[in-house]
Amino acid sequence: MSAFLRALLPPIDLRRLRFRGGWSGLPIFAIMTLVYPLSLQQADWVELSQHLPWIALMGLVLGTIVGNGPMRPTRAIVVGSVVGAFAVALTTIGAVPEGTFRAKAIELGIDVNSWLTQVLAGEAARGQTVFTMFLGASVWTAAFIGAFALARTGRVWEALLINGACLTVNVSLALTPLLLDLVVFTLCALVLMVRLHIVSLQERWERRNIQPTGEMDWRVLRGGLTWTAVLVIMALVTPRVGAAEALDTAFNVFEGPYSRVETEWQRFFAGVSGPSRLRGVTFSDAIRLGQSPNLGDSTVMIVDAPQGRFWRAIAYDFYTGQGWRTTEVDRIDKVTAERFQQREKFDATFFVQEPYGNRLFAANEPVKATVPAQFLTGDDRSFSSGMRAFEQRSASERYTVTSVISTADKGSLRRAPAIYSDAVKRAYLQIPSTLPQRVRDLARKVVDGRGNPYDKAEAIESFLRTNYRYAPVVRPPPPGRDPVDWFLFDLKEDFCEYFASSMVMMLREVGVPARLVEGFTSGTFDPTIGRYIVKQVNAHAWVEVWFPTYGWIEFEPTPSETPFLRAEEPIDPSLLDQNGMPNGEDELLDPSQRLLDKDLELGEGDQGAGFGIAGGVLPIDPTPVLAALGLLLLALLVFVLRFEWRFRGQSAVEASWGKARLLASYVGHPSRPSETTYEFASALGAAVPEVLDPIRVIADARVRERYAPSGAPDEMREQAEDAWWTVARELVALVPQRVLTFVTKLIPKL
Repeated sequence: MSAFLRALLPPIDLRRLRFRGGWSGLPIFAIMTLVYPLSLQQADWVELSQHLPWIALMGLVLGTIVGNGPMRPTRAIVVGSVVGAFAVALTTIGAVPEGTFRAKAIELGIDVNSWLTQVLAGEAARGQTVFTMFLGASVWTAAFIGAFALARTGRVWEALLINGACLTVNVSLALTPLLLDLVVFTLCALVLMVRLHIVSLQERWERRNIQPTGEMDWRVLRGGLTWTAVLVIMALVTPRVGAAEALDTAFNVFEGPYSRVETEWQRFFAGVSGPSRLRGVTFSDAIRLGQSPNLGDSTVMIVDAPQGRFWRAIAYDFYTGQGWRTTEVDRIDKVTAERFQQREKFDATFFVQEPYGNRLFAANEPVKATVPAQFLTGDDRSFSSGMRAFEQRSASERYTVTSVISTADKGSLRRAPAIYSDAVKRAYLQIPSTLPQRVRDLARKVVDGRGNPYDKAEAIESFLRTNYRYAPVVRPPPPGRDPVDWFLFDLKEDFCEYFASSMVMMLREVGVPARLVEGFTSGTFDPTIGRYIVKQVNAHAWVEVWFPTYGWIEFEPTPSETPFLRAEEPIDPSLLDQNGMPNGEDELLDPSQRLLDKDLELGEGDQGAGFGIAGGVLPIDPTPVLAALGLLLLALLVFVLRFEWRFRGQSAVEASWGKARLLASYVGHPSRPSETTYEFASALGAAVPEVLDPIRVIADARVRERYAPSGAPDEMREQAEDAWWTVARELVALVPQRVLTFVTKLIPKL
């Protein structure tokens, strides 16, 4: 056993224990490591966060000790992972204020088991315990790996990258202002790099028996601190560059995978009720109930349409127990919504001022757009959950969407058969197993005596509008509480998302397929321009109920908005005026449901190639490629500037010689410390015959410059500069061959 332990944990000579940056650099590294866990405390994501700085300190100490020992990196990672798991678990248990250690440990195990059960069942995990342990694991990983790498290799980049990435994510998502934490981290990181550079210079001077002056350390430190201050000031005052928009556009390539990861993340940690930095609505593929959207008064879009409608952005089908997500993300070029009965063609032109990615808005059920776009759908391809343009710029300008809006009357909807396809039942009757029983009982009580789906939907809509109040301030549910249950029985007033979510869940409990829809209300009609002005404050959530042969029918459970009124029975066309409105029968129809001319009915030609993209050819968006080329050119420019900067202050001959040696090392022909000037020139000329003559010219000029009493003549200096450009041209041409050789050697290892 002792031999096994010695093999697993080699002994560490404490007399050799040291910190790479010197003991004066240890406090700087400790502060840099502690910034991330302290920022988590300030963000207040979870109730238990006071133990996170202690986890960071333990990881820092263990990483430093192991990094100074002979343990191999792979074994060190295993040891760090095992010790870290115990440290995170024990500190999390110890952070719970009440109960014995045994009771708290049992409770932790129960929480982890419940979390796994909910996640594997596809539902939302409500507990905060696993997320608390995840935060602790991220803190331990950043501290341990950073300290180990610094002690073992002298590099600080591992600590900078991991800590910096975690801190940046926290600063971006937290509602609490954490910019100061990012500034402190940046300052500590830059100062630590300066300190490590000084240590590296001292070690190099010692190997070469160089005795620096007493002011050398201070001069290097002063220069480093000066550049640190300059970089921080530039970061704060420099405006956004034009490349930012290109990078944002290039990110659209990864929007799909990122959305799926974000959806699963919100499902895994739906019980985390900490704050978030939501500015307006996002219409993402997943939402969590109880988040304040912080709506402003800015104009989102101007809509040119024959009447005001609700402008749909996205529909959600899966209730997680804490929020909603859409599982219908398949993209197709065409839907067949025109087959639904009692539908009229409706065109709306959108002048977008605040785009939401590549999402397109539409009224009720869209069937085609004037820009290249696709429909998001599930197993039933007759309808969609949203529309997306192929190119983001198409959704940020002017576009027209053709929809088929419902004109069905109440009598027709009451007579609709309550026979649903398997795809509809599977997606739109889903209820999480965690939905409290009293919600189910309330739904049955409200619809008691109603025999058809329409009357059930109307009863629940009226119940919510009558017994609950709208409130513009959104309040998150308590940890572990189902938002629908909390709203119906405790809160009894809040934002539209609570009303719509409650109606959908109650309808599904009584066997009526329904979904939650988000978008904007019609906005305010401006008579001067004859268009609707839609602002952020018009963001809204409502309900759509599925009726076979009639499609999705809109309902409004929020009392702050006018309900969707419908005629009791079909209206005799002779009773309609020239605008399609009933003569003296205003009570039959809501003005927002004004009938359109029958001549606008979709014809045979509209059901073919007019939907989606003509000819089925997908356009190629060159923006990501251009963005990548721009980044490549920017990186090349930075490399050239840095290359030239290294030889600032040197004479033309010395600079030409130094550049030639450095560039030669890049292509695999470095100089040896024992080589003289002529020996290196001959060796490089033998390896690359094309540079033999010009490198000799530079070598001759360097020898004359350094050893002749009068130095090199002006003519020789000019020849050396011209020769350098010849050498550079020939050596740069060898770079692709060097890269190809490196890749060829790397492939067998992979």
